[in-house]
Amino acid sequence: MDFICACLLVFFWYVRPQDIFAVIGGVSVVKYAMYVGIVATVRRAGGFSRAILWAVPMDWLISAYCLWIIYATADHVAAIKEVFTYFSFHMVTALALNSWAKIEKYLNLWLGCLAVLALLAVSTHWDFELVAGSAELIRDFHDRLTLNTWVFRNPNALGHGVVTLIPAGIAWWVMAGGKNKMLGIALIALAVHCVLLTESKGAFLAGAGGLTMLFLFKRPVWLQLVLLALVYAVGLAALKSLPRMDTLSKNDEGIQGRMIVWQQGKFSMESTVTGAGLKMFQGYVPVRNGKLHRTFYIQIATHGSYVRNGADLGYMGLLLFAGVFYGGVRVLLVAQSVPGSEAMRVQRTLYALIATTVFSCWVVDRAYHMDFFLLSGVISAFHRRFLPGNKGREEDAAETEALAGPESKLLLPATVGGAPAAEKVSEALAATRSQDTENEELADKDTPDQFGAIKLNWSRVGLIDIMIMYLIMEVLIYFWELFSTDFVVF
Repeated sequence: MDFICACLLVFFWYVRPQDIFAVIGGVSVVKYAMYVGIVATVRRAGGFSRAILWAVPMDWLISAYCLWIIYATADHVAAIKEVFTYFSFHMVTALALNSWAKIEKYLNLWLGCLAVLALLAVSTHWDFELVAGSAELIRDFHDRLTLNTWVFRNPNALGHGVVTLIPAGIAWWVMAGGKNKMLGIALIALAVHCVLLTESKGAFLAGAGGLTMLFLFKRPVWLQLVLLALVYAVGLAALKSLPRMDTLSKNDEGIQGRMIVWQQGKFSMESTVTGAGLKMFQGYVPVRNGKLHRTFYIQIATHGSYVRNGADLGYMGLLLFAGVFYGGVRVLLVAQSVPGSEAMRVQRTLYALIATTVFSCWVVDRAYHMDFFLLSGVISAFHRRFLPGNKGREEDAAETEALAGPESKLLLPATVGGAPAAEKVSEALAATRSQDTENEELADKDTPDQFGAIKLNWSRVGLIDIMIMYLIMEVLIYFWELFSTDFVVF
């Protein structure tokens, strides 16, 4: 049941039937799915203990980020209620995906939901509007594709949502091969078509960054240098040929507004240790009315997740937000998997997702969004599959089903020697596992499991990790200042 709830959270976030169908429009389906997921997690078949909540570094990083949000917000009670949902999204996902098969199904669903999102959006362009009100929104945004749902009500949000399907889809379907390769190519083409229609410059940049990082992943250094040279020579020229990319300069009104609000966000971060508080920062852009001889101030979004976290939560909030990305990237870089295995397929796809999100966070406000915590949760689940106690768990489950499943009920009597048959099976399995454990200790620790997972040598956040997180924060602040004072055009 916990796995079903984890899948529903992804579905409700991207496809958003609650925004499409009026019959469930007023129902908080996400919260209900989350609550059921929490109950199912606590009552999970394998038992529940507080120790499993913090099994890998990603869990600690998310916990530190959530605790800082509570501390940095003046209204602690309201912050606790909000942060509880963030932490639950992460933990329900991390604990529900307790096998490689579930992780694979989850990623299939994630990418499938992105494809459905793209289809819902382009349907209006193809003259059969699937989501009412989208055509009117497109006219309001000067024929830029958008979708009339709460999360994707503007072209930039839609573009950044769908663009992750391109690098992740290439990793999941194309690089892995298999019978679904042609279907995957078709879905990737749909995503490309959708993103082009949004004319979102930020989505183009995020997609290019995600694709670059995907093709550099686990490559030899010499090949990485060659690929970077090709990206610089050919990729930038191709990027400039995309719609509206010729207006990428500080003379553009949209970029001017972004520069102003980024300066305001920097001031908010520097003013207090804790920033303005959770979702409290608001940027303003001055607009001069010549006829009235008055200046009005219009509210404007931060257009940047790093800026939003820094302005809301101060330096520490920015450090911890970036630290979650650092933790995810480190897990995926350090993990050793057999090339061509299912573990490597999952590893490469998650890397494509997080890399695209890292670039996307520069130019769109995705702070506190559900997908950030769902992504951290699935990376935590990926890391947990490499823990010594989890290796071979799928084999144990299959063995249990074979011995105590429906067939065994026909072969075993209700009791054996006065004890239930299930207890006898459990005792036999325990003895078998004990012997297997002794054999594993004598075997090579680097031996891959049946899914290709070898090892992942990172068990805790150390001093070096904190220093790297601090350096990442300083790099983010450097480019933040650079882009907010003198916008760089590549």
